[in-house]
Amino acid sequence: MRRQKHFWLVGLALFLGLALLAAIPVQALETGGPNNKLVKELNLTPEKAKEFQAVGEKYARSRKDIVERIKKDESELEKALAAPKPDEGKIKDLATGISADHGRLFETFKAQRQEELQLLTPVQQGKFILALKRWHEEMCKQPEKPEKK
Repeated sequence: MRRQKHFWLVGLALFLGLALLAAIPVQALETGGPNNKLVKELNLTPEKAKEFQAVGEKYARSRKDIVERIKKDESELEKALAAPKPDEGKIKDLATGISADHGRLFETFKAQRQEELQLLTPVQQGKFILALKRWHEEMCKQPEKPEKK
C-alpha cells in the first residue's frame, strides 16, 4: 500500500512538473504565428520572426508523438492499476516508459529554448527570458478565493 502511494505521489509530481514545463514555451509561436507583443518586445525582423516561428513549429511536431504515447500509456496504466490484482511487471514497464517519454519531452523543450536563444542577440535573449518569466508567472497565478465571513 505504501509503495503504491509513493508511486502515485511520484507520478503526480512528474505530471505537475511537466504541466509547468509545458506552460513555459511561447505557445503562440508554436500554434499559429508569432506573438505580436513578443515580436515587438524583442524587436525581431520579419525574417527572424519567421525563423523563430519555424523553431516552435518544428518542436511542436516532434512533441506530438511523445505526448500521444504518454497519454496512451497513462490510460493503460490506469487500467492496470484498477485491476483487482494489478500486474506489477506491467505497471513497472508502463511507469518506466512514461518516465522515459517525460524525459524526452523535457529534452525537446530544452532543445527548443536553445535554438530560440541562438536566433537572438544577447539583449533579445535577456528580454526573451524575462518575457517567459512574466508569462509563466501569469499562467501560474491562482485566482484569489473570496474571503469567507
